[in-house]
Amino acid sequence: MTTIKATCPTCGEVGLTPQEIELRVDETDASASFYAFDCPSCLENVRKPADERVVHLLISGGVEVLPAVPPPPARRKLSERFDGPRLNHDDLLDFHTLLSSENWFDGLLAAATSDYRESAA
Repeated sequence: MTTIKATCPTCGEVGLTPQEIELRVDETDASASFYAFDCPSCLENVRKPADERVVHLLISGGVEVLPAVPPPPARRKLSERFDGPRLNHDDLLDFHTLLSSENWFDGLLAAATSDYRESAA
């Protein structure tokens, strides 16, 4: 098994497996690339910049390359409107009453599940 040596600012040099290192490479801005790991000694999360040389060394050691920034979730445009019923005062009061109970989450989940089943039918 490959052991990759990295430096923790608290503990000094530590040995890591490729699976313990997260390598994020930005294709558009090399200065935004980095690698990160949880120190096996102090458990601190360590993040360091990764220039081209470091990226090549980590890849050759078996570290998986991930995009530097995960793609943002798809968002609705402001021009798109929700076509469901409008929220009214009674809806807010019902929601407030639901949140006042100890098992509010179970009630919310049940309501959402029944609404989903009704819309799917």
